[in-house]
Amino acid sequence: MAKSGPLLERRTHDLPEFRDPRGVEVLQRLTESGAGLSDSDRVFLTTAFSAAPYLGRIATRRADTFAQILAQSPDAVFEGILAAVRATGAESPDAEALGRDLRRAKADMHLLTALSDLAGVWTLDDATSRLSRFADACVAAGLFGLVRDGAGKGRFLPPGDPGNPLPGLFVLALGKMGAEELNYSSDIDLAIYYEPDQVRLAEGRDAERDLPRLVQNLVRLLQEQSPEGYVFRTDLRLRPDPSATPTAMSCDAALRYYESIGQNWERAAYIKARVCAGDPGAGSAFLKAMSPFIWRRSLDYAAVDDIRALARQIQSVGARAQVRAAGHNLKLGRGGIREIEFFAQVPQLVFGGREASLRIRSPILALERLSALGKVPSDRAATLIEAYGFFRSAEHRIQMLEDEATQILPEADDLRRRVGVLCGFSDLSAFDDAVRSRLTGVHAAFSEQFALDETLASNSGSLVFSGVEPTPDTLETLTRLGFSEPKAVWTKINSWLGGRTRATRTQRARELLTTLTPRLLDAMAETGEPDAAFARFAAFYENLPMGVQPLSLLRSEPELARELVAILGLAPRIARTLAQRPVILDVMLDARFSRPLSQDPPDDLRTRFLDQMAASEGLEDAMNRARRLAREERFRIGAQILVGRADAGAAGAAFAELAEAAIEAMAQAAHQRMEEKHGPMPGRFAILGLGKLGGRELASDSDLDLMLVYEAEGEGAETWFTRFTQRFVSALSAPTEEGELFEVDLQLRPSGKAGPVAVSLPSFLSYYASEAWTWERMALTRARIVCGDPDLSQRIEDGIAAALSQPRNPDITVEDAVAMRARLQQEKPGRGLWDLKRKPGGLVDIEFIAQTLQLLRLAEGQGKRATSTVASLAALHRASALRDEDAELLTGAARLYLDLLQLVRTAHGSGFDPSQAAKGFAARLAGVGGMASIAELNARLEVLSEAVRARFEALLGPLN
Repeated sequence: MAKSGPLLERRTHDLPEFRDPRGVEVLQRLTESGAGLSDSDRVFLTTAFSAAPYLGRIATRRADTFAQILAQSPDAVFEGILAAVRATGAESPDAEALGRDLRRAKADMHLLTALSDLAGVWTLDDATSRLSRFADACVAAGLFGLVRDGAGKGRFLPPGDPGNPLPGLFVLALGKMGAEELNYSSDIDLAIYYEPDQVRLAEGRDAERDLPRLVQNLVRLLQEQSPEGYVFRTDLRLRPDPSATPTAMSCDAALRYYESIGQNWERAAYIKARVCAGDPGAGSAFLKAMSPFIWRRSLDYAAVDDIRALARQIQSVGARAQVRAAGHNLKLGRGGIREIEFFAQVPQLVFGGREASLRIRSPILALERLSALGKVPSDRAATLIEAYGFFRSAEHRIQMLEDEATQILPEADDLRRRVGVLCGFSDLSAFDDAVRSRLTGVHAAFSEQFALDETLASNSGSLVFSGVEPTPDTLETLTRLGFSEPKAVWTKINSWLGGRTRATRTQRARELLTTLTPRLLDAMAETGEPDAAFARFAAFYENLPMGVQPLSLLRSEPELARELVAILGLAPRIARTLAQRPVILDVMLDARFSRPLSQDPPDDLRTRFLDQMAASEGLEDAMNRARRLAREERFRIGAQILVGRADAGAAGAAFAELAEAAIEAMAQAAHQRMEEKHGPMPGRFAILGLGKLGGRELASDSDLDLMLVYEAEGEGAETWFTRFTQRFVSALSAPTEEGELFEVDLQLRPSGKAGPVAVSLPSFLSYYASEAWTWERMALTRARIVCGDPDLSQRIEDGIAAALSQPRNPDITVEDAVAMRARLQQEKPGRGLWDLKRKPGGLVDIEFIAQTLQLLRLAEGQGKRATSTVASLAALHRASALRDEDAELLTGAARLYLDLLQLVRTAHGSGFDPSQAAKGFAARLAGVGGMASIAELNARLEVLSEAVRARFEALLGPLN
């Protein structure tokens, strides 16, 4: 067969016959013109369109392309698609036309790739490399088209070179796209940087403002859904600290991040990085500058530890840990693609600093090279390479079914049979066996690679803590690690190893500490303040009642040991709690400790609280149990904030869930005590959360703004519910032997301090319907039922909706809001730049904007109420109540303020002074803000505060 012939003439693969009415109909419709097809070709196409409905739909929609595929060689069709993409970037009249043309090209590319792959005309490498080239072309065309469009609007200079439309700005492809192994329906991982000195914009334009907007437009162009589909789902999260950095970063800022706080997983990610669009020279220079970060000259076994920890996490989640075909994740599950990638990346990172030939983006080429160098057994490499090809092909066929970015084999036999048919299997059980055997083989190889004991020696030098005097080498190593008084450190550890503290009274505990100490000291050095970290660790350690269990935990879980030291080093507030109550360390034994907060099962915490209440013996015992459980949960949430696993959104929601569980538990306990002493409840109640609780934006030391509303049924209800509320508040806020639970504030109830502590339903409805001040209705926008009678809760919600939807004079509403903000500023002025809440341009300004505009929008009958600040801003933006640039500024500022507040409150509590921050914590704050130093973060906060206050005055009015 001629290599240049049409696809079906070159077909080398037959598919098992598989028919359904839709597939038959698609082929009949496409071949009505009488195109000559052999019987085997008809079987092949009918099977493809029947097994993969998505292919049938795009073949019908792109019938002309299907005809080209039948008439021309696949490579010629592919080159035609690329040419069309390049042309649309250069010629489309506007972004809408550009997006439409790119979506059509994507459909053409999907149809061509699927048929060429299934027919055996393109190998897996052919398909993935061409998909990657197509993605490159789309990103380049989109960038060129948007710069060209922006030039017409005075934002950019007219682009001259389609391959470099904005000199100085470049796009890196990472992940599968970076390795030129893009999946059939894959997201594309991009990172976009620029050289400020090289980027030339139109006169008066600002790179820090215009380039992130250009990137956002590019992402929107690529991933926005339309009736013709999308181009590529696009992920920008592989840039430094994506929650706090712009979508286009300067090269200097990115390099400072990687040089100062870059992590080992980021090193692994950048193995695959390459320039896919924009300025190739600037991109190459950036990657060259990144090389020392990625490829270290010393053997970096810390990378092995990090990737092993990540591998354990991936394998331990539910059904993904099972080696079976139905429902198995071929990428993340045991024995899957990720294990093969880890198998290659670990020795790459370890040896790649010295062996340049290992600096390969493709894991398969890396395995081949590792095998040739003798770093990986050749039989293991062959097993993994074959399995990788099988899994990637199966992954593509899963995605061909419905164009979904998934690697999970369907649970349903019918759907999995379709995947098997597309893989060439006529029998489902044979396909399942083929999958299982490869998963088992991969996992055996993976387990063997990670079976050896870890190296616990420090890279910094010798550390010997036995004897009566420290050796000079040990003192030198401790000095190199950053300890200012190395002999004092040696003396303390020597005393522990001598059994002179409760935790090391046993030989087993001393043996564990001997092996663990170098790792702990390395971790303390990494905090940037090893003396402070050591002092806090010592206070915690010397209060442990016994040592074997916690030391065994820290030795067997290196990541937890590093996290504990990081927490102690960064957070004196948590360190004090751990020193006073070291039993909290038991929380780290729970699998929940390292599980992302977003993965907590619904009602998990509520159930744990209620179980504790059921086991309690009276109100006092219930209060103590609740405080112990809350303290453990605060430690867990705080630890995730400190190590960067949880952002403000996740942490605020988790603290809110903790508060809600505690509220319900204490209400239940108070209710039981009230009925014991004062008889049955004469009615029913519901509890509203307002303020930060209502908006799910609580921090670790936030108080709770609450309102209890009741509906009376019988005599004496007012007295009963007043007593109940007082007892409930006491149960929440009174200190016990186990400490405090939450401070409670009831002042947001109708009439504030002058009103009754328990609010009757008629009073509640009447007050907000006719008497409430504007600021009280603003506060009501954040109200949320946190527990209580369901029917009463719904009536309260209806009352809130009715009160907020009442027509009101917009001018008076805005005037009242501005006056209230001015009063707050006068009575409780901000205490400086780091009073992120109250300062001019701080979080309160943003909250006032969100609440005031939302109040106006609800009064006009537009949209639904959103209780969180960020969600409110998003809703206002969607409703065109906020312009793009206003929404972007306010949302970004709110997220940054909340991220910083969560970190500061967790580590230090209120009243934090950044000038007193330890170096490690200052670096952590700077990292959250995307800055290289606390000084740069201060400068950014100052600029941001001014911008937010300017937006406040522009949107609502000046503060007189």
